Amino acid sequence: MKKMLTNNLGLKLLSVIGAIMLWLIVMNIDDPYTYRDFSPIQVTMLNENVVTDQGKVYKIEDGSDVISIRVWGKKSVLRELDITDFTATADMQKNIKYNDLVGIEVTCSNKNIRSADINLSRENVVISVEDASSEQFNVVVKQNGKVADGYMIGTALPEQSLIQISGPASVIAKIKRVEVEIKTTGVNSDRTIHGKLNVLNSDGEAVDTTYLEYTGKNDGMDVAITMLRTKTVPLSVGHTGTPEEGYSFSSISYKPETVMIAGASDAISKITAILIPDEAINIDGVSENQQQTIDITQYLPDGIRLADETDALIAVSVEIEKKQGKTVTIPVSRIGVQNVPAGMEVDFGDTSSIELVVMGTSSELAALDTEAIAVTLDVGHTRAGNYTETLNVTLPDGGYSLMQDVEIQYKLVKRTAADDNKTTGDSSSTNGSTDSKKENVSDAGNDNTTGNSTPDNTAGDNSSGDSAGESKNDSATE
Repeated sequence: MKKMLTNNLGLKLLSVIGAIMLWLIVMNIDDPYTYRDFSPIQVTMLNENVVTDQGKVYKIEDGSDVISIRVWGKKSVLRELDITDFTATADMQKNIKYNDLVGIEVTCSNKNIRSADINLSRENVVISVEDASSEQFNVVVKQNGKVADGYMIGTALPEQSLIQISGPASVIAKIKRVEVEIKTTGVNSDRTIHGKLNVLNSDGEAVDTTYLEYTGKNDGMDVAITMLRTKTVPLSVGHTGTPEEGYSFSSISYKPETVMIAGASDAISKITAILIPDEAINIDGVSENQQQTIDITQYLPDGIRLADETDALIAVSVEIEKKQGKTVTIPVSRIGVQNVPAGMEVDFGDTSSIELVVMGTSSELAALDTEAIAVTLDVGHTRAGNYTETLNVTLPDGGYSLMQDVEIQYKLVKRTAADDNKTTGDSSSTNGSTDSKKENVSDAGNDNTTGNSTPDNTAGDNSSGDSAGESKNDSATE
């Protein structure tokens, strides 16, 4: 037996080796040893309290917690694998290096794959460790979308006015504004809308919130909104006061001339204009143009607000113009004579007209209606004679004035018998003198009795015969 085993031993060993190799070749052809790539695989951080217990936080840099792997093994084994069969971890308690590297380990749930069969695209997660910070921020509401025409949002109240955010101090320091964004397209009634949170820096750009924690509302907030009706109405601006002597108010203008207001439907329907009281613009004693800015919010009715608060200030411009003079000629026939004594009349002699210098702005003078100027003479005397009186001049409304008073000379004389015989219609030209013949007879008798005749009177005026003659004529006329 021994001879049989040892005879041609080399050839037999070669045969065994050849058989093994043949088997390996056959097996490699049927189920070869190869590799398969899997990605992406998320690395799970373990034992984070190693950092957080020190009052610090960490950030993963450059996406280093996502890797890809290459797995070696039999083709038949690899074929059965799925990415979910692999677990990648970085244990901060046992694998942290240099305070900023954490070693990655990958295991496979398939027992046919060993850790040595797995090649990683990177060996470590890169982290940065810094102090933790926590701060409270006001929550403001951001409207996204246009509400229904004729409406605006009156109030928008988030369920939390403050929110506390914790995270790396460097990230917290970048936060300048926290918004809850709601979609309001077509909204026309009160309602509650759920909005998402936006964390912004000083440039209005989004801050990376990966390592931030919110106290209370991570997934957004509800916002309760109330709606108001809107309406565009005109402004009405007046003025008070009188400019310096010699100057006149010319015009007032303001921008904007209309504003959009908002309020409840029943309140806003009653508003037709926003009235700015005259006292707001006082031009008393001024002699040059005035510019003024007025905050109109103080003049809004109760329950009414501006749709846009930037419309609160209006610019008012008042133009003041130096007065000019215009000469107006008035016939004496238009002078209304008042309080003429009975039996007397006014004689203007050769004066056919008077001249008035009316003061006003160029626009006022261009619009002056001279026919509307009323001129009267108040006689105020009872005896015949020559007099000079100041005329009473009434100018039309509109800021007009006289440059100076106007005087006129006239003669107060006794009415003649011919004047007494005039009709009542003619008596109107005497501007108030009485045409009663009985009064004239009485006046004549009085003149004879008192002897108050003027030097110009004829001798017949003083004789009783003439008086009797006048009485007879009056009686005949009657």
